[in-house]
Amino acid sequence: MTTSPEEKALLADAYEVNKERRELDSANTAAAIQRGLAEARTSRSSKRRRGQWIAVLCAVSLAVAGIMFASLGDLGQQRLTSSEPEVHWGGLEPFRGLLRTDQESATLTSALNHNYVQRVDQTVTMGKYKFTLDALMADENRVILLYSARTDTPSGVYSMANTKLTDASTGHVIDNGSISSIHFSDQNNVLRGRTTFDRSRSTALPEKLNFEFQLSSVVPDRLDDDKGEGNGIEREKQRENSQERKYEFSKKMNVMVALDPKFSIPKTEIIPVNKTFKFGEYDVLISNVEISPLVTRVHFEYDPKQKLDYEKESFISDIVQPFEIVTISKKGEKTTLSRNGGRGTGNGMTYSFASNFLDEPQSIILKVQGKPGKVYDNLQDVAKDQFEIKIK
Repeated sequence: MTTSPEEKALLADAYEVNKERRELDSANTAAAIQRGLAEARTSRSSKRRRGQWIAVLCAVSLAVAGIMFASLGDLGQQRLTSSEPEVHWGGLEPFRGLLRTDQESATLTSALNHNYVQRVDQTVTMGKYKFTLDALMADENRVILLYSARTDTPSGVYSMANTKLTDASTGHVIDNGSISSIHFSDQNNVLRGRTTFDRSRSTALPEKLNFEFQLSSVVPDRLDDDKGEGNGIEREKQRENSQERKYEFSKKMNVMVALDPKFSIPKTEIIPVNKTFKFGEYDVLISNVEISPLVTRVHFEYDPKQKLDYEKESFISDIVQPFEIVTISKKGEKTTLSRNGGRGTGNGMTYSFASNFLDEPQSIILKVQGKPGKVYDNLQDVAKDQFEIKIK
């Protein structure tokens, strides 16, 4: 199948990121981030290098984000090793592996334990590819899909691509799957995963959803025919270093499903915070926190009285880093909600976290790296000065 240049570029980038992640240990990662932050700080002090600083900061931010999301499996494993929560998976037991690798693990745990899930088990086949939408969850703000896929090629399914979620009744596009997805292959070479779509609660939750996507697999390397030089290990290294890795895609596949009416019942809770913190010379307001069964959103607003250009906004978002939320339930159970996204709003930032809204948390604490009014040169000092903001 012909792959567009854009798809080839994206796939090549993803392959390189995965390769680099295998080669980086945690110490090297921390050192690289610290060097990037130090360079950004130095560049900031020079007007002549202002453009360079923006580029460096953007690169560092992207690198940090990439490393953090690529390494979430390791972080999730460390967090769950200490006290893995009890989860009632039922027929979705094969997806338990997501808890060790997914920043949405707290959301999945809460939803499954409260039966806030709809079993679908709908399968579609296209050529040599077979896809099953196993289950879904939905609320006013998000839709989460759990799926499994397989193919008869030796390499198995590599990934799911070109996703789109639409209202099946109107054709209106809800989201293109911009929220990070995660997947793993089990012992039977079945790809199992979770993908998430954002939606606006200004429109009613659709009665029917249509999920459109493509599956991809790796075209076997020419080295696999034993014509490459060296032994098996050496040939594998040659494959990893090759820029000629090729992929093939299924034709577009669709799964249509009617939503369970129960997903329309919970409404988003909005908690007003209205607390202002001074970071350097800038005031940053935490206006409110939105909580629904599938997502927690924290809204930051920058001082509207000061005109902020791109560089100043980048500077503020660099030093204001909320990284997790800790909740305590009626029974005294503590849950950590990982950050799983963020976006600019024009006058600030909105950060997204996992949610355990259905557990009815009695206490909600937001943890922020750093300390208001202080600028940092390395991550160790940032971590030492983290502070807490009581949301509820």
